[in-house]
Order: sequence, then structure tokens, then C-alpha cells
Amino acid sequence: MKQRLAQLLSVLFLVSVFSGMPAGASADRSVLLTFTGDCTLGSEEAKRVNDNSFDSVVGREGLSYPFEKVRFLFEADDLTVVNLEGVLSDSASGENTAKTYRFRGPAEFVKILSGASVEAAGLANNHTGDYGTRGLEDTQRILSEGGIAWFRARTPYLLEKDGIRVAFYAVNSFQEPTFQNDLNWLRNEIRRVKQDGEADAVIVLFHSGSEYDACHTVTQEKIGKSFIDNGADLIIMHHPHVVQGAAVYENRTMLYSLGNFVFGGNSEIRTKPYHTWEVSSLYSLIARVRLDFSDDGVFLGQAVDLIPAYTSSDAPHNNFQPVPVCGEDAEPVYRAVQYDTAFPLPELTEEDGYSVIRLPYLDAGSPVPSRDAN
Repeated sequence: MKQRLAQLLSVLFLVSVFSGMPAGASADRSVLLTFTGDCTLGSEEAKRVNDNSFDSVVGREGLSYPFEKVRFLFEADDLTVVNLEGVLSDSASGENTAKTYRFRGPAEFVKILSGASVEAAGLANNHTGDYGTRGLEDTQRILSEGGIAWFRARTPYLLEKDGIRVAFYAVNSFQEPTFQNDLNWLRNEIRRVKQDGEADAVIVLFHSGSEYDACHTVTQEKIGKSFIDNGADLIIMHHPHVVQGAAVYENRTMLYSLGNFVFGGNSEIRTKPYHTWEVSSLYSLIARVRLDFSDDGVFLGQAVDLIPAYTSSDAPHNNFQPVPVCGEDAEPVYRAVQYDTAFPLPELTEEDGYSVIRLPYLDAGSPVPSRDAN
């Protein structure tokens, strides 16, 4: 009886979380995905022992603390993906002291992810190399041993659910001198896997943009569109540390920046003057995406919800525990997204304890690319 009751409650919970999403075009199968902004599960070496460092806070509060207020969202999907900025390793060897900021957390911090129903991490960013090759290899091994899939330049991840295959790729525009070669490879690879039927949908995490800038760059837009021209179905971008806008191109969504999320690299919330107002690393977005498919794997369309969140419930201090927000608290996040979005956003809708920016449903159309896409 208890097992049946638990199953019933689980079904009711899933319905309550996702019933508000657009119905779409008679989908036979769907894949539910959640994306967050930048996650740094560690500290700088010199600050690790500070009372307000990420390591110290987690030491006091426990490994479940950072994602405690958002775990219910992650548990209701098929896959939760974070952009993991930093290294997981018990060794500080190989630290790149030429960099201004280097972030590392101990191996046990992988349980922060697995315990919060985070299943995958993008590793194409400007901090996975903070501790050299050793640090990157440790991070990849620790994630794998902890049950967390990972992907980076030229190393994709393939999610399979009910016969549907979704390929995840990531590339870092600051990875010199290899970025241009990685970019060319990725464009060709996206086109190949779509044409050869190896993936029914392709998602790209693109690390690019200008830090603490309210607006996306020409590079973000141009390269994001080039991924779609070659067959990508969803582009999620990171790096600016603040929320930016959304765009629709060829019936595909590009999200220019989700902002920070669990960001252990800074114990304070940073704001920066921008024209007549301020941008703030307090504001964040959780992207909840439903990809719809026919029974034979044809991609039908996508529903994208943007959930406003704060990176801390104790601003201007960062308590490293993001929380979804609603009502008046959600409005500045909404305004930040709208500022960098060319089309009028739908009004905020309210769900159980949080607000949602529900983007219009996008029918897929026909972007299996031609051979001359570039």
C-alpha cells in the first residue's frame, strides 16, 4: 500500500510540475531537461579556510545544502545539466597560478550533484583547466565514478530514453588556440550525426560572452546561429555570470546566459552599473525544456520555461543556496531577460511557489541541414 501511494504521489507531483507547459504538436514521446547557470563547487586555495567560503559553508550545512531548494525541480525531469566551472580533485598539484581565479573542490563534492538529482555536467569552460591536465582528468574520473555524465569539446554525451537519442556537445570560445578547430569540428559533427540519424536532437552548451554585461555579444549570436544552421536544436550559453536574453532562430531557442547558480567562487553578490541601472549576479535562470518527438523519433518541437531564481537567499552575501522566486522577487529577473530579448516576453505566470516565463511553443519545422551548411 505504501509503495502504491508513493507511486501515485510521484505521478501527481510530475503532473503538477509540468502540466503548465504547452501541449505541443501531438507528441508521442517527450524528453524533459533542466539546465542551470554556472556552478562552482569549491573555493580558491587561499580562501578555503575562511568561515564564509563555499567549503566551510558546506562543511557546516552538509552536502545536500547547495541544491536543497531546487532539488524538487531536478527530480521531476529526465536529465539535469549544470555548467561545472572548476575542478573536483583532492590534489592541488598543477594549479595554474598564472590565472587570477582558480577553483577547486574535494572529490566528495561530487555527492552535491548526485544527491540533488543532477545527472550531467558540461566541462567546456575557462575553469576546468585551473589545475592543468591532472585536475581535468581527476574531475572527469570523479564525475564518472559518482554517476555524473560529462561532456566537453569533442567528447559528447548521448542521452537515450524510450528509443529517443539526444546528443549533448559543449565548446569554450576562450579555449585558445584550439577553439577555431573545435568549432569547425563541432559544426561538422552536428551536421553528421543529424544526417546519419545518430541523434534525434542535438543540444550545444556554448561558453562565450562578456562578463557582467547585460547584453549578449555578436559572437554569441553569430556562432549560436551557425550551430542551428548545421542542425542543432537548442543552444544554452554560459560565462557572463549574469542573466541575458533569449532568441528564436529557425524555430530553435538560444539562451544567451542563465547567469550564476551555485557559485562557490565568490562569497559576495556582485553588481555592476549598466547605463541607468545595475546588472547583478543575484539573478539567475533555470531553463526547463521539453523536447517532443513522434514514435519514430522525428523531432516535433520544443517548449521552454524560464524559471527566475536568486543565487542566494541572503543577498548581498552569497550563501551558496539558489532559490526559485515568485511575484515581485521575480520581476527584476524578468526585466533582465527582457532587456536582452528582441521579442516581447509573455507575462510571468505563477506555479507552486515560483514564477515562470513560458516561451511560445516552437514547432520543429525541418532543420536537418544540407551539406553546404557552415
